[in-house]
Amino acid sequence: MRLRRFASAFISSRLRCTRWTSHAKSSTRVQPVPLFEADSVLVRDFIYSALYDEKQGYFAARSSAVGELPAPIMFNALEGHRAYTQYSDNLYDHGDSSWFTPVELFQPYYGYALAEFILRTHGFSNPLKIYEIGGGTGTCARNILDYLKAHAPRTLYDTMSYTSVEISGELARKQYQKVTTGDENREQFRVERRNASDRSGWGAAKKESCFVIMLEVLDNLPHDLVYRETSRSPWMEKWVLERTDGEVPGLPVEISKPLQDDLIIRCLKAMKGDPVQSRSVSRTVKNTVVKLLNTSELLWIPTGCLKLLETLHSARPNMTLIAADFSFLPRVRLAGVGAPLVSSKKGGVNKDHATYLEAKGHADIFFPTDFSVLQKLDHHCSAANGNSKTSRRSSIMDSAQFMYLFADTGKTLTRDGFNPLLDDFINTNFYISTPAGRFKSYVRRQSTCFQPR
Repeated sequence: MRLRRFASAFISSRLRCTRWTSHAKSSTRVQPVPLFEADSVLVRDFIYSALYDEKQGYFAARSSAVGELPAPIMFNALEGHRAYTQYSDNLYDHGDSSWFTPVELFQPYYGYALAEFILRTHGFSNPLKIYEIGGGTGTCARNILDYLKAHAPRTLYDTMSYTSVEISGELARKQYQKVTTGDENREQFRVERRNASDRSGWGAAKKESCFVIMLEVLDNLPHDLVYRETSRSPWMEKWVLERTDGEVPGLPVEISKPLQDDLIIRCLKAMKGDPVQSRSVSRTVKNTVVKLLNTSELLWIPTGCLKLLETLHSARPNMTLIAADFSFLPRVRLAGVGAPLVSSKKGGVNKDHATYLEAKGHADIFFPTDFSVLQKLDHHCSAANGNSKTSRRSSIMDSAQFMYLFADTGKTLTRDGFNPLLDDFINTNFYISTPAGRFKSYVRRQSTCFQPR
């Protein structure tokens, strides 16, 4: 089964290997801090600018990179796996879009599944409030609102609110246009153009219950890069210096500084001291070898995710969080645990880059999500906000499990029995986090009880 998001990374059957440039070399030794270090920024700030700068950021300059189907796919009319693959390949080959998210490809049924989960979980004593962060082209919001209008009690739909928090002005415009077409949903839907991680944008804390949806948001949140010479050495934080005297003329270079940034320190602490130990079991052998051989370590840490979760738990402490994202990525060319895929598309041709330092508005920087780390950060932020260690319950499940529970899977079945809603995007997971008293039994069956230390 092909793992699809970027055509060049997921479709090519050839594994490409290239030599690292200055980025890799600077990641294996501490470079002297140059004279003009005032021109340097933390890696997360460099990535934020590359993706979200209002004038030159990737999502501002290339809003068309977020794929939008001309019409829903008629899955029941497709012969099977090959026909689905050919259809989806054609979408990538004949457009400027770099990817199509699952909610877009499987519309409206993916969004309907989210709406069904919300209906089963929501307590009808209070008005329904939904927030979606990074809503893309508005497909998810439109599908959820359509489903609720058709299947929820009329009073629930009439009194509900759906707020999209979107940082891109162009995507915010697309969302509002799609969701309110034909004067639909105008009383329920609104778009707030702002950075969801900025606490001031949320106003006063509200303890009312609500839902927060984040689909393929975690993958584009800025990360920091930390490094240490040996497993016994202190962590160093990586900075990016805008210089012209690196190995590649005009390309920024990395420098290392002693660990001092508060957010990085909080993230390492939330990941329980040794972040490599917090990673998935599949890396256990590798991590043991690293410690035995006392070799260097390079680690990408989700500081952007931590900042967003700190904001959400402060502003909406009784939220039910629904996050879906990619748990791993194949053929990543960058070094380090949790490294991102950096990809661009020009003239219909996709290119995977060997360094994030090339990404200044024309390339996407896309991280895998370690869901066990996400769970730790979520519970840590809840506890830091004054809640008890048992005040939240959470569940990690793969997308197929979630869809089995909440989707009408017959609608996405092809003629030969292949079901792309269940069988494609096998590298994606769902994370559900909710106040403990609202943790339903059908979610609990898939859950892992987690209590921060």
